[in-house]
Amino acid sequence: MAGPLVFVLIVLTLVVVAVGQGQAIVGDAVVGMVRDRDTLLRQSPIRAIVSQRIGAATDLAADATGASRDFVVEDGETAGGIARRLEDEGLVRSALAFLVVVYDEGIESDLHSGEHRLSPAMTPREIAEALSQEVQERQTTLRLIEGWRLTEIAAEIEKQFPHITKDAFVQAAVVGTRTSPVLAGLDPATPLEGFLFPDTYFFLPEATVEQIVERLLITFEERAGEVLLAAADARKTTVYDLVKLASLVEREARARDESATIAGVYANRIAIEMKLDADPTIQYAIGEWRPLTLADLEIDSPYNTYKVGGLPPTPICNAGLAALEGAAEPEEHEFFFFVADESTGRHVFAKTLEEHEANRVKVGNR
Repeated sequence: MAGPLVFVLIVLTLVVVAVGQGQAIVGDAVVGMVRDRDTLLRQSPIRAIVSQRIGAATDLAADATGASRDFVVEDGETAGGIARRLEDEGLVRSALAFLVVVYDEGIESDLHSGEHRLSPAMTPREIAEALSQEVQERQTTLRLIEGWRLTEIAAEIEKQFPHITKDAFVQAAVVGTRTSPVLAGLDPATPLEGFLFPDTYFFLPEATVEQIVERLLITFEERAGEVLLAAADARKTTVYDLVKLASLVEREARARDESATIAGVYANRIAIEMKLDADPTIQYAIGEWRPLTLADLEIDSPYNTYKVGGLPPTPICNAGLAALEGAAEPEEHEFFFFVADESTGRHVFAKTLEEHEANRVKVGNR
C-alpha cells in the first residue's frame, strides 16, 4: 500500500508546486502520469489540472455529423481501456476528456459491459452517461462455440433471434458481393463456413441477419485476417486452404497447444500426397459429430478423406484463433500419425505406422 500512496503524495506535491511556478511543465507531467495511470483522476486536484489542460473537450463531439454504431464493452474492461478504444475508434476526440467526466461523476466502476449504440456526434459526457446505463435488458447475447459448423450457428441464431430462421441465416452467410481480402478469389455463392469467428457477441434484439453475418465476418478479419493473409503469401497457398486446414485442426485439437503440431501432421501428409484420413471430414459429410462406424468410412463423398486426397472441398467448421494460427504456421516435425489419449485429452504422435499402431494399443484405441 505504501507504493501507491507515495506516488499520489508526489503527484500532489507537484500540484502544489504548480501553483507557484512551472505550471505548464508540471501540467504536462501530470497529464503524462494520468495517461499511464488513470486512477489518479480520483484525486480532485489532479482532475483540476487535467481539466484545465483539455479545456472544453468534455463537451465537444468528435464529429457532429457522425453516424451511430455499435460499441461493445467487454466484461472486466477498465475505464482506461474503454477510453483508449473510444479515442482509437473516433468516438471521442480525447480519451482524457472521457476519463475526466467518468471520474468526476464517480462512475468509473459503473460502465456496463455489453453492446451500446454510440455516435461520434455525442460528447464525452453523453457517452459516459450512455455507458453507465444498464444494457442487459435490451441486448441479446450470442455465444458461438469453437468448432461449430454453419448449420449449428444458424440453429443458435434462430434460438436467440426468433425472427431469423436457420434457412435465412444460411442463405445470408455467403460471400456475395463482399470485398474482404480474406475472401478474395471465392465464388459469390461460396458459404462463409470457416469465416464466422466463434466468440461471445452482444446484439440488439432486433438485429438483422445481415448485421449478424457482417459482425461475425468482421471479427474474423480483425482477429485472424492479418495472420492468414501473411501466411498464405509466405507459403504460396490461399487463405481458403488455410481455413480448411484450421477447421480440421479445430475438430481434432482438444488441447489448444497441440494445434500447430496437428496442423504439421496434416501438412506432412499433404506434402507427400498421403490421404488425410481425418474423421471430422466424414462427420461433416454425414451431418453429425459422432463416433464413426466402419460403414461410415466407406461413404461416397468428396469429404471422405480416407478415399479422396487433399483437403476437403470446404472448411468443415468455424475454427477458433488457436487452430487458425496453428494452420497458418504448422509445426515442423516428422510426425505423420496421431491418436487421442482419452485419459489425458491429448494426442500421442508417431512418425511411422508401426509406432502409431503401438500408440493405439497403449491408449486403448483399437
